[in-house]
Amino acid sequence: MTNAHDWCEDAGQHVREEERKRLVQRLYSTKALSHLDPRFFFGRGYQGPTDVAPPCVWESSQTPREDHATPQWLTASEFSDSPDVAARKIAQLANLMRLSKHTVVYSGAGISASVIGQAARSGTNTQGWLKRGSLREARPTPTHYALGALGRAGIVHGWVQQNHDGLPQKAGFPQERINEIHGSWYDPANPVVKYNGSLKDAEYDWLEREIRSADLVIALGTSLGGLNADRLVSETAARSMQRPRRGGGALGSVIINLQQTPEDGDATLRLFGRTDDLLPPLLTALGVAAVAAVPPTWPRESCALVPYSADGMRLAAGAAGVAPSDMTWLDLRDGARVRITSGHNIQGAKQPSFMHIGAPPAVTGVVGQNGVLRRSAPGVGKVVRRDEASESFILEIEGTQMHLGIWWLEAAARGGPAQLPVTNVQEERQAAEEAVESAAVLRPSALTAVREAELSAEWDAWAEQVADEKASDAKVAQGKQQLAKQWFGALHPTEQAFVKQLKQLKDKVKENTAVAKGAQRTRHSSDSAW
Repeated sequence: MTNAHDWCEDAGQHVREEERKRLVQRLYSTKALSHLDPRFFFGRGYQGPTDVAPPCVWESSQTPREDHATPQWLTASEFSDSPDVAARKIAQLANLMRLSKHTVVYSGAGISASVIGQAARSGTNTQGWLKRGSLREARPTPTHYALGALGRAGIVHGWVQQNHDGLPQKAGFPQERINEIHGSWYDPANPVVKYNGSLKDAEYDWLEREIRSADLVIALGTSLGGLNADRLVSETAARSMQRPRRGGGALGSVIINLQQTPEDGDATLRLFGRTDDLLPPLLTALGVAAVAAVPPTWPRESCALVPYSADGMRLAAGAAGVAPSDMTWLDLRDGARVRITSGHNIQGAKQPSFMHIGAPPAVTGVVGQNGVLRRSAPGVGKVVRRDEASESFILEIEGTQMHLGIWWLEAAARGGPAQLPVTNVQEERQAAEEAVESAAVLRPSALTAVREAELSAEWDAWAEQVADEKASDAKVAQGKQQLAKQWFGALHPTEQAFVKQLKQLKDKVKENTAVAKGAQRTRHSSDSAW
């Protein structure tokens, strides 16, 4: 049976490789399309009738944006594929994603327009930034949730994000796989980069790696008007038109947008419509379960043991191979003192209110926002509070407010990002170790911080029930113990290992307390449920 299964797997892989070779050769043979070519609305790799262009749903004679140069033929007019053409294009996109060796999403303001706003002209979305409530409290769109599901399924391997809004992470996309190339509202080490600013070194190097290695780039909601990061789309498309044996052989670019872009003629596939409408059926075509618009559950505790050095660099062994004694505490509880880590882009971003942070020592003062004079400072501050509405920790760094996404704590506990944006100053780390000693557990590789928090709460609930009943009725207590054993027996072995270690450490804390009271209790006492 195993041999037959392996044979089927090998045969399937061979079929996919042959299909990919044929597609790569066809893309190499089909060069860039003119905007007058009927295929321009469909893409170089599209298979199907191309005689009927998608209907225009909003007509404009103006360019999409005033601040971006565009070809003379390009306007802000919007188009939408007919249902049958859209279905055909979605099926072909799903196949491209199955064949792709490395798929990267490249997104612009269009995917957040319904909840944040956008700079480009549009008949479908409101131009400008929405005024309702705080933009930091915006919720992810169906597009964000769909991409989050594709990321967790391992179908989308990376995401280069023009936006600053944190909505991909709020939809569950892993922080360590999203390159916020233009800065973020939720990363103090990578604030939003002004147009006259420079990109963060680490993010720029990451972008260059993606440009070289991307097999398929899916651009969504961006006008592709000539930003530096647009090269991810243009250069990947160019590699699909190069001879495979001479650095080519990529599957190229797919562009999903209501409007045309300057890169459409090079695209392998071109879809017109709202991403919120097109991505849910893409999930179905890829066999990915539909996702509910429910945000992730973040850790309840604002403090975690993380596999990082004191300066915020991930330890080489990662979360699975690092002993607790080698880890550090990341304490983000109210009042905890924090420091922005090295390699930040605060000076490069050129945001006026932050320019005193990390300024050269020779600078005696920097005029910040609203004309406030602030002296140069290293980037030390404190956690003001945890704000659930914006899913962030509000920080005060050198007299100015910054935000850190709560998801950074969960990502740090997993050992995801290569570097953390903030760490605690030394005295705060020592205080955290003393305050939460009972939670210092070895982190099993298969568990997330969220699942660990759930298991810890469930264990506490069972232990409390057994203790309460033992004080009043021994028989009932025995029954509770049996139920607790059944709960424990139903857990995955990795979860059982976590619970055992958690219990041992909590027993040790109780032991120490009992010694102080003259009533010592062993770790494996008879009232244990395990």
